[in-house]
Amino acid sequence: MQIRTIKTLFFTAICCPFFVLAQQNTNSPYSAYGIGELQQQGFATNNDLGGLGVALRPNKALNLLNPASLSSLTSTVFEAGLQGSATQLSDLTTTQEFSSATLSYLALGFPIKEGLSISGGLLPYSFQGYETSQNIVEESNGDSLNASINHYGTGGVNRAFFNLGAQVFRGLSIGVTGSMLFGQLNQVRDLHFSQANTFSRRDKYTNSLRDYFVDFGLQYQKAIEDKRATIGVSYRPEHKFKINTNSLSHTYEIIGSGEFIRDTMALVSGETSFVFPTSYVFGLALEKEGVWLISGEYDYTESSKMTSLGAMNNQLTNTSQIKIGAAWTPDVQDVYNYFNTVQYRLGFNHHSGHLSLPATESDASMTDITETSISLGAGLPMRRSNTVAHVGVQLGKRGTKEGVLVEEKYIKFHVAFTFSDNWFTKRKID
Repeated sequence: MQIRTIKTLFFTAICCPFFVLAQQNTNSPYSAYGIGELQQQGFATNNDLGGLGVALRPNKALNLLNPASLSSLTSTVFEAGLQGSATQLSDLTTTQEFSSATLSYLALGFPIKEGLSISGGLLPYSFQGYETSQNIVEESNGDSLNASINHYGTGGVNRAFFNLGAQVFRGLSIGVTGSMLFGQLNQVRDLHFSQANTFSRRDKYTNSLRDYFVDFGLQYQKAIEDKRATIGVSYRPEHKFKINTNSLSHTYEIIGSGEFIRDTMALVSGETSFVFPTSYVFGLALEKEGVWLISGEYDYTESSKMTSLGAMNNQLTNTSQIKIGAAWTPDVQDVYNYFNTVQYRLGFNHHSGHLSLPATESDASMTDITETSISLGAGLPMRRSNTVAHVGVQLGKRGTKEGVLVEEKYIKFHVAFTFSDNWFTKRKID
């Protein structure tokens, strides 16, 4: 019965249109830079542990953060998750609140033979959704014209991936992940004059992305009495994407309640390059199987090599992340107290941020847009089945109220399911 349910859920999920993932799912002004606001690439367990995973080796769950971990997989696994968020944006004068929800990920993995497994799936990689405005005064023929410069952005980028993990010899595993990014980012720059009989100008940029990149992973695990220590490493080499860019510029006039286009100034189609930066991740985990786990991780990305798209200029810097996580299960064999069989998780993440922006127009110094978060979660086993439900919450803060910058406070929550079964093992008794 369970395997039939899993198959039904899986084939229903993959028949859903891909644009379900690509919906706008952020209202952050910081999503105007690069290819938008980057999303966490881990699954529910990773997110509960502060986003780490390079040194984790689950045998009945998937771990996208290091393909080498697939070598420990012992059964077919299907995972799916949903994520929601509530965000408060504040500057020195105003506060706004937004909420959103989206499909978080779909993934399927299975062992080919002992020590060799594959997996694949789909998840969002970045979202873009922002609206900013700046009032200016233009001088023309001795007259002053009041104007506003407005920036808008929508769209997103999705990631489809395929993983292969293999054990080279006892304790050492390697893996490779092939990924395709695809999606569309739309940006608008609007110079609007409020005076009558004055033409305004609008520049529209459409950036379409479809390209590939590769990640590599390695894990080494060593038994220490009744515990296991794991060292994990992942590496992503630099890659240059080709992005199809269409830009349209025209003037328009507001008459009454209507907008009338007056002149198309430029219509340009072309191809631009986007640098996908090199990334290194190092992690260490120590666990007593079925009882507790502690892990730490350091992530370094050469984000300063990324380029800007469309109308927004940016100052990108190299980034680092520190992630710490722990999990504990009181008694996985307890048949009387269900809550003793639950895995409880806690995580911490500090991100130096890939953006460095001036707090004011006249300020020559730059302010790093850092982000710090804590996360709590639980893995809830469903008795009489090989299914685990995951629930978790993440509380964090990004940015600052200094000058014209924006501080973001958010609460993210997720619900996910891990289904595991021996799909391809022939049963002797049915």
